[in-house]
Amino acid sequence: MRVFAEASHLRELESDPVLLKQKNVSLWVIPISSQFLFRPHIVSVRRGLRELWTLLRALRDVPNQEACLIMLLSATPTAIFAASMLAWLTRRRIRVQVGLHGNLNDAFGWRPRNPVARAIDLHAALTRRRGGRVRFLVLENAIRTALAEQIPTAADITDVLPLPINQGEAERARPARLTVPLRIGLVGQATEAKGITPFLALARGFRETLPDAVNFHLIGHPGAGIDLSAFDVLHDTTPYGRLSRPEFLEQLQRLHYVCLPLQPVYYGLSASGALIDAITWLKPIIATRVPIIVDLFARFGEIGILCDDFDAMRIAIGSVASSPDQARYDLQVANLRRLQASRMPAILASNYRETIERGFPGLLTHPCRAPAQGVLHG
Repeated sequence: MRVFAEASHLRELESDPVLLKQKNVSLWVIPISSQFLFRPHIVSVRRGLRELWTLLRALRDVPNQEACLIMLLSATPTAIFAASMLAWLTRRRIRVQVGLHGNLNDAFGWRPRNPVARAIDLHAALTRRRGGRVRFLVLENAIRTALAEQIPTAADITDVLPLPINQGEAERARPARLTVPLRIGLVGQATEAKGITPFLALARGFRETLPDAVNFHLIGHPGAGIDLSAFDVLHDTTPYGRLSRPEFLEQLQRLHYVCLPLQPVYYGLSASGALIDAITWLKPIIATRVPIIVDLFARFGEIGILCDDFDAMRIAIGSVASSPDQARYDLQVANLRRLQASRMPAILASNYRETIERGFPGLLTHPCRAPAQGVLHG
């Protein structure tokens, strides 16, 4: 397995002791195009040429007789087009898998008017058949269901690999004990999609009604353009900025609950890294009723508090703050442990292999050698 990524991504991978034990994994630095950075939905020829060069470079060291799976962890429409073109035009046995995270929302927003660009944008990629050479991968079962509701034919070429946890971090997780004040945190970047406005409203209200019983924290940093004075209602004592992973985890471990007032307009088609952090560190959640959350409650039981709306969220927090129930909290943690176990890399690896065997029949049993796999971070 050859992992091609930008240098800062590789530094994060190099900090994972579990990954470093895998002797068949090598890490390779690649430049990322500066064209339309952080705007993956744009169809850019210049960026596409850079992506094609990166793919050719990745394939250069793979022997011609080897089968190869190109896995794009995150991809622009032009990267998908370039990879599928290589799978179609070359004589090599190449298959392509495209990971979709928050960028799946791009398939249902603005589309280019230029007919050429429109023919290769993400929406077009999800509706086109490529002879079984290209498949998509989403990170929660509920996302595949939501995608199928909007593009029914996309379900046939889309697989699910639940977002895994960091095993090394999970082994260090220790459940909290309910104490006063109750510590509730919004985790990650404070965006509208993640529910920063209702979160701040909750913090403002409890500052007035139960100031000594509930503390609200931002474990992350404000989104671009947000007025920092609005964060004065929180109980944080340090300036907001991008945290190193150790700093982030140190603050996360102090929480009793992770607050997830997620907005369905975005999280109907996106997995949540904050949710995975909560699972990893055994932090029960206080969450809105979006499909990815509802699905986990249905399969693993009460992993926190599921709220119909923000008024229900306010009432639930007030109830826990006024009458802490350690037994119920322990039950939520126990259910999180079962969920955590299902997201361990070793468990998901066997599921992933079955997904590849089912989606790309014969790829793993190529008569020459086991397939090489290139994983490219966008």
